[in-house]
Amino acid sequence: MGVWTWPLIFVVILISAISFIWTLKIAKNQGAQSGPYDESYSETVENNPTMLNPIIWCYIISGIFMGIVIIYYILLYR
Repeated sequence: MGVWTWPLIFVVILISAISFIWTLKIAKNQGAQSGPYDESYSETVENNPTMLNPIIWCYIISGIFMGIVIIYYILLYR
């Protein structure tokens, strides 16, 4: 196993857990919905439409993770 196996496993488990909890929360809200139409967006989503986008969060987390790896190797082989 490489040096980055455990941190990568941790990040994958963390993203999976957050996604699973978020999916359950959305499913619970769908079950409580009474009409055939979607409810209006919250003010937070209207003001920041990219904030709750999971793809953008994956890019941000992977960018931070790659930055840590790059900085680690720069400092290691200096």
